[in-house]
Amino acid sequence: MIETHAGSARTRPITMTAIAALLLCSCFAKRAHAAQPTIEAAKGLEIFEQVEGWVRDWDVPSVDSPESQSEPLSAVVVTLRLDGRVFGRGAAASADPDPGLVWQATSEALNGANAKLTQDRDAMWEAFIRELSERIIITVELGDELVPVSPNELSLPGFGYSPGSVGFAVRLGDRADAVGAESILLRRGDPARTAAALSLTLSEDSGIVMQSPVELSEQGYTFYRWVPMSIAQPAPGLGGVFLDRGGRAVDSSEISVRAISSMSDRIASHLMGRRWEGVEDYGFMGTLDPVTGKVESPFAGAFEQALGAYALLRYGSDASSQQERDAVLAGRDVLRELAMVEREEITPWDDPLSACMALIALSEIPLELILGDEDLNELRVNSLATLDTVYAEDGGFDPIIPAAAHGLVAHALAVSSKLDPRDRTSLTEAAIARVYLDTPTELLVSQMPFLVWAQMEHVAGDAELSSSAALRQMRSLVWEHQLRRTDLEWIDRDLAGGIVFTRSSAPLPSWSCLRPLAGIATMLGDERITPGTIASGDVPGEITRLVDSIRFVRQLIAEGETMHMFADAEGADWGVRMALWDQRMPIESSAMALLMLTETGASFESLMER
Repeated sequence: MIETHAGSARTRPITMTAIAALLLCSCFAKRAHAAQPTIEAAKGLEIFEQVEGWVRDWDVPSVDSPESQSEPLSAVVVTLRLDGRVFGRGAAASADPDPGLVWQATSEALNGANAKLTQDRDAMWEAFIRELSERIIITVELGDELVPVSPNELSLPGFGYSPGSVGFAVRLGDRADAVGAESILLRRGDPARTAAALSLTLSEDSGIVMQSPVELSEQGYTFYRWVPMSIAQPAPGLGGVFLDRGGRAVDSSEISVRAISSMSDRIASHLMGRRWEGVEDYGFMGTLDPVTGKVESPFAGAFEQALGAYALLRYGSDASSQQERDAVLAGRDVLRELAMVEREEITPWDDPLSACMALIALSEIPLELILGDEDLNELRVNSLATLDTVYAEDGGFDPIIPAAAHGLVAHALAVSSKLDPRDRTSLTEAAIARVYLDTPTELLVSQMPFLVWAQMEHVAGDAELSSSAALRQMRSLVWEHQLRRTDLEWIDRDLAGGIVFTRSSAPLPSWSCLRPLAGIATMLGDERITPGTIASGDVPGEITRLVDSIRFVRQLIAEGETMHMFADAEGADWGVRMALWDQRMPIESSAMALLMLTETGASFESLMER
């Protein structure tokens, strides 16, 4: 069993034979095969064009006219967005395929949009509607079959399906309603609860909102799932494109050395664009919710600020391009602003973990530059003073330090020699040894990536690395928990390469897997841990597995088709989402992804030199 940082979302790989054993918070339920939609692509595009014609005309034909009919379907959801925000949405469902569902859903969406308009219906109305309709972007979700949710699935989170992979419907008597996969994707909650909330549209009893799907089923409600064919406009004026879980499923063939370098460049640009633009010295802004276009706070926490700065400094360490030079300057500025504590901000050196992260970031800046900068030097001096309180050779780690952060402290101790004449070599060695002593090998992943980086800093070059066997075993356990395409159903193919561990609150891969992957990326380039060459030894297999996980990282990145869901598409561009169904973007997720890719690039260079 592997356990990671608190709050991480992981479990064992979902194989067809293992699904039956995976229940509730650490597992899935065995489920019926969720096939691809059988609607022909050409027919789907034809329906999209039908809906688009009605929206551009801002009118639908009469319900009795032949023009109101389309392909018989069992579920349809039409979403209209204006400037990135939902302006109207309509849904329709039927247990028996109905050719009128497209008309019903589009009518409901247009009625919802009309209800938000306050413009007088005067001579200017037509011109106003024409301009408005051209700015609308359309998403259409089509389901050809409603499949009843089985009794054993009713009590499972998401009815046993990953969020955003399927849509749901509920029926009471001859009335039915549906919720699309995209709506579930943006709500971040349990899809089963979202489906249960549909029951309110079919009943006048508001008390049912507190009832579970099992209880509702006992009262006559029937729940269904449907596999959507999703078609959306990425931006106004563009044609419809097919989507998977709000974006597109990235193919592993897209991951190359050049692609990894491009990913690094664009994530670095995203991070630099997340700087606070006001007069306050806030550094990075807080977590961005691109769906609403808002940030949780004008400033990120001190630890995230320092981690983001470290990622930019590591990315720009060679400074061979103007962007890399800009990244180095941005990283220094963030650290400088971190030292200039604004009202409501926490003083970074008052928090041991933030102080350690600040020291790690500062170690990427030449000491003479730090000493010549009043703010950077203040951050250095005070953070070193805090570091000296969190580990003692005779007492070990201060109890205030979470066990999962011991590797972070060890890393800060390892880089302190670059920042201070005091010799902490024996402390560093003792701290690293204690982490291995106190942490079972199967739990070493909780110390990633900082423990690996501490080791590389402390035992550089060709010196013997006594922990190499433990690190290799840790890496093997991570790969055992890597999702493989062959283990996944078609609807979950975009999860391939993600890492999921047991003892988690959600059995699905998220950005948290970037932590161990960043350490593993560094290990790839160290011959003491990964012997061989590009074509021999352990290297080829390790490259293959790491590239598979980079494919998942690429899937987490928001760009292209994904942007149709966002009110702040520009600010979200190339940011790393918390999960495929959680669009929020903390600085930490993009920073850790950038560090992982930067370390991968460095390891590839090292391998080419062997």
